[in-house]
Amino acid sequence: MSRPYRGRTPHERSAERRGRLVDAGIDLVGTGGVNAMTMRAVCRCAGLSQKFFYESFTDTDDLLHEVYRTTFERARSVVDEAVAGAPDGSPRRVGVDAAAQLVAEDVRVCRILFVEPIADRRLREYVRESILDLISPGLRRPTRRARVPVGTRMQYATLFGSIISLFIEWSEGNFGDDRSAFVDHVTAVLETAAPGLSGDQARPADTAST
Repeated sequence: MSRPYRGRTPHERSAERRGRLVDAGIDLVGTGGVNAMTMRAVCRCAGLSQKFFYESFTDTDDLLHEVYRTTFERARSVVDEAVAGAPDGSPRRVGVDAAAQLVAEDVRVCRILFVEPIADRRLREYVRESILDLISPGLRRPTRRARVPVGTRMQYATLFGSIISLFIEWSEGNFGDDRSAFVDHVTAVLETAAPGLSGDQARPADTAST
């Protein structure tokens, strides 16, 4: 049985190293993009050898998934905390406001969650599954398995593209600094889409083809 080293168990030391690698990946992708996150760069940034990289991840694609997931979960915790204290009737706007403040304050969040997925297909799959759940949990992505009409899927794609574009422009300062006006606009876009995309979009298998 392995003994604790400096008061920490092997599992705790491994978890700490994994956390350092993820944080290094977040810094690299969040400031330089996906191409900046090479194994050598990650290990150098984390102060660890490749031996310890392979202790936690199979390859950089595996780490990239964790970089996105961790960034998303951290962002969601901020949004959820804000929504939990929202007045009745305004949780969607409060959630959008929290997300807008977050991406304005930390450029890494916007780059990882909104910018890089445009060019990287791996991240695009992650963001399709999660981003509207972050901004507006009641809006679900219509999947192929749900066998929903093509028109509904196009509606989702239109909304998805609009939200991505709006947040990128906002984070880059192209809409000025009136966060309230930005939040009002994004909330209105979501409210317009909500009737068609809320709840279960599933249809019988013979209703529509995929």
